[in-house]
Amino acid sequence: MVRPRPGPARARRRHRRRCDGIQAAIEIRRQLLKGAPDLRDLYKVTALLAKIQLRFIGIDCPSDGDALTVLLDAKRQDMNLVTTARTEHPAAETLAAVVLQTWLDTLPGTAR
Repeated sequence: MVRPRPGPARARRRHRRRCDGIQAAIEIRRQLLKGAPDLRDLYKVTALLAKIQLRFIGIDCPSDGDALTVLLDAKRQDMNLVTTARTEHPAAETLAAVVLQTWLDTLPGTAR
C-alpha cells in the first residue's frame, strides 16, 4: 500500500486554515460594523479565529474559552474579557477587536 507524502497534505491543511481564518476575520469585521452584533455569533467566530491562530503555532484548544484565554494570555491582555464577552456587548466587541488585530498583525504588508 502506498502512503501519501505528508508534505502536500500539510500544505493543504495550512492553506485551508488560512482560508478559514480569512473568512472568520471577515465575519468579525462584518459583525462589528453592523452596530449591535449578536453576542453568541460574535463570540463563536472570535473563538474560531483564535483557534485557527493557535493551530498555526501548534496549539490545539477544542474549547472556545480555552482558545481565547491562551491567545489573550500570549498577548498579555485582560483575561476577564473572555468571561464578560458572553454577556456584555462592549467586552465582546473589545475581545473580537483584539483577536482580529492579532490576526492582522500576522499578515505581510504595511504596519497596522
